[in-house]
Amino acid sequence: MAWFDECDKYFLADLDDARALFQGDIIIAPTAVIVPGVADTDIAAPSELDVVRRVTLWRASETVDLPGAPSLSADVRWGLAMVLPHSCALEKEWNERIQELIATGMGKSEAEGEATADPNLDSRIAIAPVLACDGLGAERVAAVSRGESLGFFPVPSDGRIPQSYVDFNQISTVRWEVLSRKQRLTALSDLSRAHLGHRLATFFAYREKSTLGEIEAAVGQRIVDVNATPTAKRLTVALILEDGSTLILEGERGQTRQAGADRPARG
Repeated sequence: MAWFDECDKYFLADLDDARALFQGDIIIAPTAVIVPGVADTDIAAPSELDVVRRVTLWRASETVDLPGAPSLSADVRWGLAMVLPHSCALEKEWNERIQELIATGMGKSEAEGEATADPNLDSRIAIAPVLACDGLGAERVAAVSRGESLGFFPVPSDGRIPQSYVDFNQISTVRWEVLSRKQRLTALSDLSRAHLGHRLATFFAYREKSTLGEIEAAVGQRIVDVNATPTAKRLTVALILEDGSTLILEGERGQTRQAGADRPARG
């Protein structure tokens, strides 16, 4: 049985409700997809999950010439969603601000307090909807359940959540005030988060491992950048070469160190 079929491996066993929102947390939140045209402008909020409302964002003028915008609406969904960024990204501006304040001579505790009081640091969070598999065809459900569909991340049923998937094609950006730890249902285990990070990297920058011929052709070139993507048991490393080509190497994963302080929980 695969890791994503076993709830005790997939989900975090002991979730601290006071913990800050983290990569892989499954929460109740709004997500949206922008669509052309107009729709309703004054509608009631959903009173249950998995409800989509189409609302008008704006109406175009009679003549729409660039740079003028056409009429646009949004399909806004209220339901389960997954937090996608790694904690380093969720706290990047906060940690940077602390270092800036410390550089001016401020003490660490005072700097952390001032940075925490600023609501505009790391104010936006990317989330993606968690959708029930019963909306897919049988073949797609089988592929999702095996973890084979690019752009989909499997979510097993745990009694509260039906067999589902995260759709990377419907990622939304929301202000952190829209999200709340009180709306968090569950969280991913370290193993699942490692797979999530790998799936996100694959989806946004798909690339197979390099062949021996590609490696031989790269000899003598200068490496201008290195990007590492840890998975559950292995480490994928992308070497960016001076001619713009990329080598993708894979090896055993070692321990990775998290830099910076832990930001106090918001929401």
